[in-house]
Amino acid sequence: MTSLAFDFDRHGHLVPVTASLPPEAVPRRPQAPIPFPLAPKPVPADLVLDRGRDALLTDFGKATLRDRYLMPGESYQDLFARVACAYADDRAHAQRIYDAISRLWFMPATPILSNGGTSRGLPISCFLNAVPDSLDGIVRTWNENVALASNGGGIGTYWGEVRSIGEPVKGCGETSGIIPFIHVMDGLTLAISQGSLRRGSAAVYLDVHHPEIEEFLEIRKASGDFNRKGLNLHHGIAITDAFMEAVRDGADFPLISPKSGAVMRRIDARRLWQRILETRLQTGEPYLLFIDTVNRALPRHQRALGLKVSTSNLCSEITLATGADHLDEERTAVCCLASLNIETWDQWQGEAGVVEDVLRFLDNVLTSFIETAPDEMARARYSAMRERSVGLGVMGFHAFLQARGIPFESAMAKAWNLAIFRRLRQEADRASVFLAEERGPCPDAAEAGMQA
Repeated sequence: MTSLAFDFDRHGHLVPVTASLPPEAVPRRPQAPIPFPLAPKPVPADLVLDRGRDALLTDFGKATLRDRYLMPGESYQDLFARVACAYADDRAHAQRIYDAISRLWFMPATPILSNGGTSRGLPISCFLNAVPDSLDGIVRTWNENVALASNGGGIGTYWGEVRSIGEPVKGCGETSGIIPFIHVMDGLTLAISQGSLRRGSAAVYLDVHHPEIEEFLEIRKASGDFNRKGLNLHHGIAITDAFMEAVRDGADFPLISPKSGAVMRRIDARRLWQRILETRLQTGEPYLLFIDTVNRALPRHQRALGLKVSTSNLCSEITLATGADHLDEERTAVCCLASLNIETWDQWQGEAGVVEDVLRFLDNVLTSFIETAPDEMARARYSAMRERSVGLGVMGFHAFLQARGIPFESAMAKAWNLAIFRRLRQEADRASVFLAEERGPCPDAAEAGMQA
């Protein structure tokens, strides 16, 4: 077996010297991640702080940080240093992360910024789970959602596997369908507090071909039977290609039992589409998730393992596999997030290694979650360990355009959009490969015979 020694790489990171060897010579971790940081854990006192960067914050930003993020006696720069040190590889990495945050080049998501380096909460923004088609499975999901929400996470729960109203249940009798169970989830969501940071919040998702799709559309409307509503929930619909083709063709569309696969009844696709659009005009929802498009864009190694996406999260921008996987293990997907600030693009786009530094930071956040998540989050911990997905997004694109006098819908805006995201995608992919070479591929990729 190859022995591990450590040295500093081109960015000043302490890494295994085997990272420079061919991939087949690098020791792999079959399951658990390598513990990070590899060097002694940095502390804020190790960093050089620039108190003058407080001036970069707006009055509203300062008020928000004071109200929700600062620990007693902590300044704005202390906060940024605390978070940088909590999830850095080493002192040099911590300094670069602090500089990037304090210069407003990027910003971690709320749970990272509020909980990093403290004993309160967890650093994950939101979670995605799926409800099994059994009473035990429903109750387990309720309990999991309570644990997730109380630790600071938003929730997206998929109900498409649960049989519809009137279908037979074991023994005798008929199921009451998904709506009463969603109503209970609504009450639990309202009851859960996330401390002073934010109230518990959740979304529920259903397939467009589920037999209860029509009543599901109405759950956020303050009319009708309030025992069959979810007024405090958000909701979304997984739209298939087949449904949109039926809308285009003016055809009937089958509503299918998730239990038996039988066609329960057929409805006019255009009429249902019209109801969906009218509901969106009235309530702003449901979210529309074009699920076949999502699954066509899955990473190759996830497609190779037969994984698929059924749902999304509270904000409908994260698409990760949930429910039983190819090993028959339940997955609750994890959103580990940060945003690069395009408003300051001109300041950092020429700096080498910014995207890699942020992705290293996020990968360390994910490792921290895997190591510290309580047993009630076992499905989330398993999912994070298997796929190690992180989300690097952007903010401030509108301000970037406004500063240049570029109309948002102009050809110039589209050109900047493509150029910026092409650059970020290339750098993120390069950083992901480098992390896989250094730390080993995630178990999903390794099992599929891929690096990243």
